[in-house]
Amino acid sequence: MNDMRQLREFRGELPELSGPALTEAERSFVTMLRQERPAPGRRTSRRPLLAAAGLATAAAGVAVAVLLSTGTTPGGAPTTTTGRTAPGSAPGSASAAAPTLRPVSVAEVLDLAAAAPGALTPAPGQFVVTESLVSDVAELGAGGRYLYRMKRTTWSSSDNSRPGAVRTEQLAPRPYPGEPVPADAPAGGTVEVRVLCPVKGGAARQDYAFNATLPTDAQGMLAYFARFPGGGADKNSYLWKAGTELAAAPMPQAQRAAVFQALKRIPGAQLVGDVTDAAGRPGTAVGYRDARDGSRRDLIFDPVTFAYLGSRTVTAGGAEVAASAQLSVTVAADAPAAALAPKQQACA
Repeated sequence: MNDMRQLREFRGELPELSGPALTEAERSFVTMLRQERPAPGRRTSRRPLLAAAGLATAAAGVAVAVLLSTGTTPGGAPTTTTGRTAPGSAPGSASAAAPTLRPVSVAEVLDLAAAAPGALTPAPGQFVVTESLVSDVAELGAGGRYLYRMKRTTWSSSDNSRPGAVRTEQLAPRPYPGEPVPADAPAGGTVEVRVLCPVKGGAARQDYAFNATLPTDAQGMLAYFARFPGGGADKNSYLWKAGTELAAAPMPQAQRAAVFQALKRIPGAQLVGDVTDAAGRPGTAVGYRDARDGSRRDLIFDPVTFAYLGSRTVTAGGAEVAASAQLSVTVAADAPAAALAPKQQACA
C-alpha cells in the first residue's frame, strides 16, 4: 500500500469537522508533528508520519490534507517550499520536495510565538541593548519622497532610571515604490550617538521593569492595548498596531506570551505566510489590513523557532513602505557616552 492510498483510506474512516473544532484539530496535529521532527541529517520516511496520524484525534485526517499539500496555501495561492531537503536529493529536484510543516492559521502562528523562548532578565540599573534595521517613508515636500534606512542600536535603561543612548547609522536610501529617489535625499553613511532620556508617564513607557507589571493574561493585555496613545475609526487596526509595538519591547516571558495571545483575539487578522524581513531573513508573517487605506501591518517570526524577527507595513498594492528587523537583544552594564540632539533638553 503506497503512502497516498494509505492517507486516503485513513481520511475516509474519519468524520468531517468544521469551525473551531477543525482549527483546534489542525493546531494540535501540527504541534504533534513538530515534536516528532527528526534531527538534521537523519533519514526518515513518510510512513511513520502516517502511522502517528492514526493515533491523533479524528480531525487529524483533515490536518494531514492541509499540511502535506505541495505548492499552495489553504487559500490556493502559490507558496515557496522551505522544508528540509531529503538526504541524497539534489536541491530543486522533484525528489527533494518534502512535506513542509506550515502554520495553518493566525492562531497557530501566535501560539507558537507565545511559546518561543528567549526573553531576557536584565537586573535593575542595567541596559537592554537592541540592534535593528529600520526603514520608513521620508517626505521632502515638493521634492518627493523616498524610503530612508538606518542601522539603529539602543541602550535602554531596564528600569527607566538612567539615561541611555541611541546610535544610528544612515544607510543608502531606497526609492518609494514607483518613484525615483529624490536627488537631495541623504546618501547615507552618517553616524550619530544621541542621549536617550528616561520616559515619563503611563503607556509611553516600554522599559523592562514597567512591562513586567503588565497583565499576563490575554484579555488584560488586550485592555492595555486600548490605553496606547492614538486610535482611529478602525478600532481593531489600532489595537493591532499597539500590539505590534509591544512585541518589539523588552519584557518577561509571561507578558510576551500575553501580547501574542491578545493579538490572537483581534478579529480580522490574516495569515500572510512566507515573507522576507528587512534584514533579508526568511520569515512567517501574520498581519492586519487597515480598513481606512488598505495598508497591512505584519508581524514576522522565524519560520522554525517562531521567535520574533520584526515587523513591516505594506500598501494596499503589496509594496513594502516601512520595516523593522530586530537583529539582536542583549544586556549591558552601561551605555556609551552620547551627546544631546539639537534642541534636545538635558534629561531630568
